[in-house]
Amino acid sequence: MGHGFQHILGIQRLAYFGGAVFAVIIMLQYFEFPYGDVISSLFSASKMHKANDSNMSETYKNVSNLIHSFTKNESSTRDTVPSANLSAATKVRRRKQPMKVVSVSDMRVILARNRVSSHSMKPLWTSRADQELLNAKMQMENASFNEDDHTLYPSVFRNISLFRRSYELMEKTLKVYIYKEGEKPIFHQPGAVMKGIYASEGWFMMQMKSSKRFITRKPKQAHLFYIPYSSKLLKATLSPNSYNRESVVPYLKNYIDMISGRYIFWNRTGGADHFLVACHDWAPDETTRFMGTCIRAICNTDIQKSGFELGKDVSLPETNIRYPQNPLQNLGGKPPSKRPIFAFFAGKMHGYLRPILLRHWENKDPDMKIFKKLPKVKDDKNYVDFMKNSKFCICAKGSEVSSPRVVEAIFYECVPVIISDNFVPPFFEVLDWESFAVFVPEKDIPDLKNILLSIPRNKYLQMQKRVKEVQQHFLWHVKPVKYDIFHMILHSIWYTRVARLK
Repeated sequence: MGHGFQHILGIQRLAYFGGAVFAVIIMLQYFEFPYGDVISSLFSASKMHKANDSNMSETYKNVSNLIHSFTKNESSTRDTVPSANLSAATKVRRRKQPMKVVSVSDMRVILARNRVSSHSMKPLWTSRADQELLNAKMQMENASFNEDDHTLYPSVFRNISLFRRSYELMEKTLKVYIYKEGEKPIFHQPGAVMKGIYASEGWFMMQMKSSKRFITRKPKQAHLFYIPYSSKLLKATLSPNSYNRESVVPYLKNYIDMISGRYIFWNRTGGADHFLVACHDWAPDETTRFMGTCIRAICNTDIQKSGFELGKDVSLPETNIRYPQNPLQNLGGKPPSKRPIFAFFAGKMHGYLRPILLRHWENKDPDMKIFKKLPKVKDDKNYVDFMKNSKFCICAKGSEVSSPRVVEAIFYECVPVIISDNFVPPFFEVLDWESFAVFVPEKDIPDLKNILLSIPRNKYLQMQKRVKEVQQHFLWHVKPVKYDIFHMILHSIWYTRVARLK
């Protein structure tokens, strides 16, 4: 009888265990965790995202903590019904919540923290290129102060000595291999993206391909691998009339499958030494799932969205090229004493923010020249003249956080006023943006003029001077020159790769 009782007790325990497992499954189906993407990616079958043992154990630990937290606070985590298919890396749609506004100073803290805590995957085997990068990292960490180079201005940098040493090592060391695979026009056709607001990806591709200093035809010598695609042409070719950003993802997945099957290099590092340069709004979403381990130079850099990871990805300047034959045409503006307009903005009513800006300031104050899109004239002359004659140029976000107005303001030597919460500005890892630009939280639009008036004249003159000093780093040249925008983009990618090495 004792044996029968123990048998029954064992069955009860098994039933309790099975019931607990079933309850967890039900919760997974009907509730959403705060980090749903972590859980969905844990069960992903994609071969591109196999983590190393330490990363995987950490992921399991995070999932266990999430389940424990959920069972304690069930009511606080209920949001929407997630996808029940956990066998694929599907993205769970969430109800929008008010996002925290991350200040520029907070971004610096996050960047420093991510540099310490986040590293790229350990290579499956070491290479000579890895050792060369580690040697460069040691030399960068021991950089001494040097003022020999008078073409750089310390006032616009966070650490001029570190930047100078890193740049010198990049010139001396870096070799990039460009994949030959990929069909035109999506791949290998920079000439189709040399004009307009997405021109950065076309100009970079053209100048990278023609570089004699940095390109190697021997992939085993490469420190970085460039995936030469255009995010603008990807959408224009595959989804010209669609707003479904997921529609182009399979095409990029197939490309990664191809190069990872044909070559050993992606699999060696899990893609950590690969990079892409993409300026279209869709770029973060279309590349996150299967190219998220790459270093991604992208324009749409919202630190509060999952599509951008500060410290691994880099902010690409969004440049509006009007004259591809001479990108420096009309460079510069009037001196501060001859800029009669206090503040200027003009643009289409994309997104939620610009209508708010116009509601408060359009035709409300003669000092605030705030307009919808200006009448079309040749070469946007009226728009350009406003920028050349304004003290402050308002760079208000549109549909996404980035705007070509930031670089345009610098081009025309107007102090940028950036109204775009959580936007990570270009070259953030090296430039001191608050020395030459004004950041205004979106909620403070009603007080915009008072904020700008509170800047003392001497401070404004100093900022305008620094705009001119930093300008060289945002200029495209037909043939690249030292410290120009091409080299700065490449340096951001190089610097990030070196910093993430263990």
